[in-house]
Amino acid sequence: MRAHRLLLSLVFCLLALCLWAADIAVVYPVASVAPGERAYAKALAGHVRRWYAESGVEADLVADDAFRGGGHRVAILVDCYTPTPALLTQVRRGLGAGTRFVVCYSGSDALARLFGLRAVGYRADGPRRAMDFLPGRPKGAPARIAQTSANRFEVRPATTGAAEPLAWWVDDAGRRAGVAWWRTPEGHCWMTHILTGDGDEDGKRRLLLALAAEKVPGLWAAAARRVLTDAEARLPDLRARIRALPEASPRRAETQRALALLEAQRVAARDALRTGGAAAYQAACDLRALAARVYARTFVARPGETVGVWDHFALGLWPGDWDRTARDLAAAGVTDVYVNVAGAAFALYPSRVLPRKGEADRLAEALAACRRHGLRLHAWILCFSCERAASPAAVADLRRRGWTLQDAAGKDLGGWLDPTHPAVRARLLDAVKEIATRYDVDGIHLDFIRFPGLPQSLGPRTRARFEAACGQAPGWPACVTDPRGTRRADFLRWRAGQIEAAVRDVRAWLRAEKPGVALSAAVYGKYPACRDSVGQDWLGWLRQGLLDAALPMNYTEDETRLRDWLAVQTADPALARRVVSGVGVTAAESTLTPFETLRQIEAAGRAGCRGFALFDLDETLRTDILPLLKARKAP
Repeated sequence: MRAHRLLLSLVFCLLALCLWAADIAVVYPVASVAPGERAYAKALAGHVRRWYAESGVEADLVADDAFRGGGHRVAILVDCYTPTPALLTQVRRGLGAGTRFVVCYSGSDALARLFGLRAVGYRADGPRRAMDFLPGRPKGAPARIAQTSANRFEVRPATTGAAEPLAWWVDDAGRRAGVAWWRTPEGHCWMTHILTGDGDEDGKRRLLLALAAEKVPGLWAAAARRVLTDAEARLPDLRARIRALPEASPRRAETQRALALLEAQRVAARDALRTGGAAAYQAACDLRALAARVYARTFVARPGETVGVWDHFALGLWPGDWDRTARDLAAAGVTDVYVNVAGAAFALYPSRVLPRKGEADRLAEALAACRRHGLRLHAWILCFSCERAASPAAVADLRRRGWTLQDAAGKDLGGWLDPTHPAVRARLLDAVKEIATRYDVDGIHLDFIRFPGLPQSLGPRTRARFEAACGQAPGWPACVTDPRGTRRADFLRWRAGQIEAAVRDVRAWLRAEKPGVALSAAVYGKYPACRDSVGQDWLGWLRQGLLDAALPMNYTEDETRLRDWLAVQTADPALARRVVSGVGVTAAESTLTPFETLRQIEAAGRAGCRGFALFDLDETLRTDILPLLKARKAP
């Protein structure tokens, strides 16, 4: 009888989850944005779906041209910038059927009018650092969510009382900087930007659950049950790891005592499920967090290992307070910080080589704080990418110089500089000289030290340089793109040589002028495939002594794939000691739980790597990972 009841309960849960899967739609644009923006927009929608899935709630990922209004209780429209008439018709149908809508990042006045709003226009007046939610927020939603957003599509109520602010943007100084979320009397919500995967994953999961739970009864209980089940599934491995600790180890006694606390929290979480609601979800999350902290104590830091963190925005964890960031990182055992202060089209310091972005000298601020707290700072440069350009004019200037890549038809690819152009490589070297001469940095860190791909390497200017160096290439581009092409091997070898030449120039200058400054590079993890795909022969650079360290971006959630990559990267023990494995905690290609992060750190150590580096310095890293590093480091 007991087994029969258990089976019925399992069937009921599965049926309930299936129903909930049909209740939530995450709508991504196909017809509503330009073709070049579709992949990115779908990735953003994928974050939303993943956040639901991580909480045990499945959501349908639906293209805008396949969305049918009224088919879901909740519909989240992600980046539907200019909705088609057909999509507007389906939204009207959904409104009539009682669907709850959440709209993120649209500039459409026609769409806004359906919700009693009017579009005001695009604003690039950031950055904003967080969203502060008002007391009337949905039950279970957080009071604040951290997120860096530089722009927004502003809307206003079309008539008095048509909508009220649900959350405000907050700037670096903690001041309100415009409405982040509007909410209508019917409960529909409009976000002026979009939920991005740049940290505070837990806050975004809770917000999305809270918004949907108002329309989907039992959603909190389903999410709590999933989180609780996942946490409980970790306990056998945790107990085994504790048993494997040395008998006399203080960690073993400590973690054994912690098992009693875990059991008490597990019982509390089970009890909370009886009433459900956001409290049940919180109790399950508390169990998972406690299990992660105990789990971290079974991992022991290796003496002398590199513990690195990438900081993509050069702001630290606390904008305007780098000292606090450096202090927190040092307390967690971090040794090296890779701070992005320059790129092909910007500099976050007073530069005579690169176009300056902003007035602050973020490199000086970060460097001073790292010095005070014993952290090594590496100046991170986006070598050939125009990402985060200081202005459109800065990119236009590079294009006018003929420095940008072209495709085979001669179409300009304004987002990338051409590594085969001698002036482009000389400019990179000038930027390195400027930084290393004016600032007492510990290292130069090269990123985007590659081509974006083979098709983007086939422009007329690149072809002319190849033929000048290696002879004619009849039948271009097939002679290099076809796997059996007559010039393919020569072109791929020459192309990789152009990237190596840039690294070699930087290495030679540093060795002659700044021998104490280390040279490292962020590289693709899948080697040797990256030699041909993007011209990045980084293990070859290590063999020749061109790098002091390589940081392969081993961004994957698949532990088997990670072990395969590490096996190739560390096959030579001498080179392995200069490999720092990149762990994609919140990378676009991977989002790792605390448990997965710890296991990937351990895998890097077992493979013989010098250490590991975590991507990226954000709210998730601060709240979920740094405490685990601190627990791992403690005696």
